[in-house]
Amino acid sequence: MRNFFFLQTFIQDLKYAVRSLRKNPGFVSVVVASLALGIGANSTIFSVMNTLLYRPLPYRGADRMVAIWETPLGHPDQWQPPPIAEVLDWQKQSRVFEDIALASGTESSILSGKNGSESIHIQDVTPNFFGLLSVKPILGRAFVADEQQELTQAVVISDSFWKGHFDGDPGVLGKSFTNHNTGIASTVVGVMAPGFAPFYGDRIDLWQPINPASSRYAARQDHWLMPVARLKPGVSIAQAQAEMDVIARQLEQAYPATNKGIGKKVQPLHEALFGWARQPLYPLLGAVSFVLLIACANLANLLQSRTETRRSEYAVRASLGADRQRLMQQLFAESGLLALLGGVLGVALAHWGIQIFRALVGDFPSAESIAIDARVLLFTLGISLLTAFIFGLIPALQASHPDLNNALREGGRRTVAGSRSRTRHALAVSEVALAMVLLIGAGLLINSILRMQRVNPGFDSSNLLTMSIQLPEGGQYMHRVPGGDMEQATPAVNAFYKQLLERVAALPGVESVGSITGLPTRFSEGYTFSILGHPETPPDQRPRAGYNEVIPGFFRTFKIPLKKGRYLDDHDTEAAPWAIVVNETFAHRFFPNEDPIGQQILLRYDPYPVNERRPRQIVGVVGDVKHWGLGQPAPPFIYASLWQQPAVYPGGAIVAHLWQTLAIRTAPGARRVGDLAASVKKIVSELDPDQPVGEAMMMDQVLARSMGEYHSYTELLGIFAGIAVLLAVTGIYGVMSYFVNERRREFGIRVALGAQSADVLGMVAKTGLRLALIGVGVGALLALGVTRVISAVLYDVKPWDPVTYAAVGVVLTAVALLACFVPAWRASKVDPITALRYE
Repeated sequence: MRNFFFLQTFIQDLKYAVRSLRKNPGFVSVVVASLALGIGANSTIFSVMNTLLYRPLPYRGADRMVAIWETPLGHPDQWQPPPIAEVLDWQKQSRVFEDIALASGTESSILSGKNGSESIHIQDVTPNFFGLLSVKPILGRAFVADEQQELTQAVVISDSFWKGHFDGDPGVLGKSFTNHNTGIASTVVGVMAPGFAPFYGDRIDLWQPINPASSRYAARQDHWLMPVARLKPGVSIAQAQAEMDVIARQLEQAYPATNKGIGKKVQPLHEALFGWARQPLYPLLGAVSFVLLIACANLANLLQSRTETRRSEYAVRASLGADRQRLMQQLFAESGLLALLGGVLGVALAHWGIQIFRALVGDFPSAESIAIDARVLLFTLGISLLTAFIFGLIPALQASHPDLNNALREGGRRTVAGSRSRTRHALAVSEVALAMVLLIGAGLLINSILRMQRVNPGFDSSNLLTMSIQLPEGGQYMHRVPGGDMEQATPAVNAFYKQLLERVAALPGVESVGSITGLPTRFSEGYTFSILGHPETPPDQRPRAGYNEVIPGFFRTFKIPLKKGRYLDDHDTEAAPWAIVVNETFAHRFFPNEDPIGQQILLRYDPYPVNERRPRQIVGVVGDVKHWGLGQPAPPFIYASLWQQPAVYPGGAIVAHLWQTLAIRTAPGARRVGDLAASVKKIVSELDPDQPVGEAMMMDQVLARSMGEYHSYTELLGIFAGIAVLLAVTGIYGVMSYFVNERRREFGIRVALGAQSADVLGMVAKTGLRLALIGVGVGALLALGVTRVISAVLYDVKPWDPVTYAAVGVVLTAVALLACFVPAWRASKVDPITALRYE
């Protein structure tokens, strides 16, 4: 009976709230819009987090799926994929897994066909991969156990690839096409369902099989496929880890050359794929939470003002028998209704917010999968109800304590205003403080970008055009050495690049041309090495340096300064002693008390335990180049000539020889970039009609792209900070407007007694300035602790950078004063006669 009575009264209060709010459309619009901004921002970031961190993987028994890594004993924070052949040992010895499969990340390749060459995305998988995920093709079949990459191979294609390249032909099974990078003829045996794209949501055009039992992986030197396993029902991660620890010790004894000191790490697959997302996303969630708190403080002020105009109504209801609970229930019904309306509009804004997020972050894992689902809607409902409680609490408490004598007499309005002002001012201060924190965060990131843009990359990026060339791992350029995982480049590689550079250098407007395996700012792992004449170090303790093959004109084209010795040149041929150039960091780190010129090193093709057959002699030292990004220190680096390379390479190491990026320096004001790029593509086509050319980009654009993560993070935080400032300014304006309205009679008396307009203006501005300065001070103190969470993405800026704090404080104070101007100006124009008559 009691519950029925409560429901009945609540429905009555809800109907009354609808009637009451309908009479104030302006008030409702402001409240709902403010809430929608805060709720929409939160729902947007939660949608991203839901996709990456909370949504289960779309596979049967996804909670029992794990990834397995190898990790050096004593260094559990370091891991990499194990050797491909090792999965066979696990399958034989393990008793905790239903099955174990292998899969690569997304690889780019080239498709040659009737419409020319174009980029495609490939994933290498073991034949049991689809069975492990419990997915089946919608057409044809998956791989069978003995299928692998040979001269011809079976492939499974995606639905989009099927429709785009075969027009959805149901007779596609058995049709073939050529993978340019491998030179292998691929025959379609299956078509996957729409949307299937493990594991990061990246676009995948086709899957090709890898057989771990193949002789090419017997040396246990290939570490590029991630093992994915499904635990048996009832088996825990801890049990699986214990068994893999035992297996690791057995493998260490059986294969000491590759497994000595190597352990195993079992990790939930979801964590392995998306655990990295916590670091960037949780600070963003904190930022949007601040936006929502600012909106709540703002709306609490608005509702408080509205409550005070209705004090007589509450007093009458109390005198007629309404108790405190009933009065609070009425206010919460109104705030709840407003919050739900704000939530509905917030969901619509979140839809647009997701589009904005995708546009800002660019190539982001599973970006296309980010959507508003039931979990996001439930989250939105939850924060809507929470905000209703937060911003409705203070007005509800005040309305539940009506002073009947004071509220019902004619002058009651004046006597109550002073008792409410401290709460209103405190809310305004909190808005400014929270906005200050977000602005400081955005300011620190902007400061980081500005400092990064001033970083010297180690070369001259102006008038430098880049275009990538990826010669295929097959055909006329490469063949595999029988009986192992060794690959041999043919003389056609050097012939192609020599002719290409000669013809490009002869083009009008070209000052110089060179090439490098990987452009600066794009990560290169490099190789380990030993220094001849120095004490021998164990293989696992050898020093490491970045490594790239270059065509000798590279240094002059990039204008990298020579510090000692000489550059590589055309005299560094296969028949001459093998020469290398190192950077200053390399020279200082490995030869601190010696002259590096003349020293010899022996490179090792990690992770393959294979040394080069010939040592290389250091002939020059050049300036440091930011090879790992503008925000990273220059690594020790080795440059070797493309013309001085071994006959055979282990595993996939040959791509450093086949893949080059042209760098073309043009004269200022020379021919247009598009025309030059077209001329280069024409030359490439004449040399090899099937060889495509990658995107033409100026080096300045490459540098700008290397800062993409900083820009994206800064833009997102800047958007949230802008919303926060807008809400905070609205809050300051509302407080000062109420301040002026409540003291209208006082201002009229002051003017009547001779006060000038400037005096009244200063009095109001002084109050607003005091609130803003307190908020700025409190916000600065909060920021000292909060901004530490983004310290990992700052460059050359401390989380407590005084310049950023001072600049943000001045700007926010100025904006707050502008918000005070209209109420202050209105106060200075008060007519004393009108003001006294109004009271």
